[in-house]
Amino acid sequence: MPLHEKNFWLMFALILDPCSNRMRSVPPLASRVGTEVKLEINGAVAIVTGGGRRIGRAVALGLGKAGARVAVHYHTSEAQANDVAELIKSSGSEAITLKTDLTSIWQTSLLVETAASHLGPVQILINNASVFEKTSVVDTSVEDWERHFAVHVRAPFLLAQSMSSALPPGTQGKIVNMNDLTQNRPERFAYGASKAALSGLTQSLAIALAPNIQVNELALGAILAPSDSLQMETRGSMDGQAQVSRSVGDVVATVTALIRSDYITGVRLNVDGAL
Repeated sequence: MPLHEKNFWLMFALILDPCSNRMRSVPPLASRVGTEVKLEINGAVAIVTGGGRRIGRAVALGLGKAGARVAVHYHTSEAQANDVAELIKSSGSEAITLKTDLTSIWQTSLLVETAASHLGPVQILINNASVFEKTSVVDTSVEDWERHFAVHVRAPFLLAQSMSSALPPGTQGKIVNMNDLTQNRPERFAYGASKAALSGLTQSLAIALAPNIQVNELALGAILAPSDSLQMETRGSMDGQAQVSRSVGDVVATVTALIRSDYITGVRLNVDGAL
């Protein structure tokens, strides 16, 4: 396990005791809930929405490297999703690609079932797919609004609902919602509003699905430049590439640390380098 991932795990293994203001270790799940089976990434089935590109690609590859059987979801990025699946297979894990339009209720409702029919019951869900369109409050149409909310809120809800319904009794599940540190975006109004709604969904799901399924979210800072931007949000080509590599690595490490944790739920973690 990389050193930075170990550091994340050690950090998550401690929880603040409000009565003493000291840090206390959390006992392992087996000592608290004897009927549940601890989730191990190795051999677990994971869905990564938007898994063919950018952050989704890195997370899918990271889970595959850890031994997960990964369903790489895509909508239009078929070639990229196939490339990710082949890389996961070459590392010794199983992988499939699944095309789904997350704005379609029918298609979204079948995604978990389809993944399970190929790989087994889904235990890990990474809601990463995103719409990032420039629309001001004046210019945002009803169609724009519904498209952003369909991908960022309705789809994560439907997928979590399907996953929890199909999870075998006594089996743990993990959901990580990929969010944005900056949700107040006047120039991307529908995007920001729907990402804020995703934070509320994370909290509601964490309570509703406890204790078998933990639900958390990552709020990402300037990790990668927007796909519609011509400039990288980092300084210099060499330094910029190194910074992006470290930042993406931290995202993957945080995702895997949350999956390995048994007692963290309803948490929003900022991955932003304090920028």
